[in-house]
Amino acid sequence: MRKAIFIFIAIILVAVGIDWLDSCAEAKTDTELFERNLTYADMYEYKDSAYDFVIRYPSFFTEQPNDNGHARFAYSDQWATVVLEGYVMSRQGQTVKIAMDSLAQALHATDSRQGEDFFILSGPQYESGSRIDGYSYYSKFVRNGKLWFVYTMVYPDRYHDVLTRLFNEIDDWQIWERPHLQLKQGESQTPKAVSE
Repeated sequence: MRKAIFIFIAIILVAVGIDWLDSCAEAKTDTELFERNLTYADMYEYKDSAYDFVIRYPSFFTEQPNDNGHARFAYSDQWATVVLEGYVMSRQGQTVKIAMDSLAQALHATDSRQGEDFFILSGPQYESGSRIDGYSYYSKFVRNGKLWFVYTMVYPDRYHDVLTRLFNEIDDWQIWERPHLQLKQGESQTPKAVSE
C-alpha cells in the first residue's frame, strides 16, 4: 500500500515537473507577454489636481513625473515602449471640425473620426519633424469650454493588435470620473482575454 502511494505521488510530481518545463520552454514574445499583462491588469485612475480630468492606465505602467495639466504613464522594456498621456491645451475658439483638420495636418494623421464635441486622430509618430520608425499614436481630443482635453497613446506598430483594451479605453474616455461599477460577490471588472 505504501509503495502504491509513493508511486502515485511520484507520478504526480513527474507530471507537474514536465508541465512546468514545457511551459518554461514555450518561448513567449514580448508582444505576447505584454498582451497577457494588459489582459489581467487592474486599471488605475489618475486625477489631475489642476483641471480635474481623469485618465486610466494599466497597473503595470510606471507613472512619470507629472505637472498640472499633464500626466504621463509608460511601459518600457528592452524591445518596446508604450506611453499614455493626458493633457490640456487651449482651444483658441476653434470648432471641432477646424481643430480636427488643423491638428490632423500637424500630427500627420492618417485616420480621423469626429463626434459632436470630440475627435480622434491616429497615424505615424513624429518627433521634431522626423518620423519615428515603427511607432504610431492614437489620440482623443474632447472640447470643454476654452480647452481641449487630450488622452493619447504612443505605441509600437507591432503591438497594435494586442492594444484593443487601451484603444477602447481612449474611445470611451470622458474627461471626468466615471461611476464605478457595483460588482456582486464573485464578479470581476477585469475583461476577458483580448484575443477572445
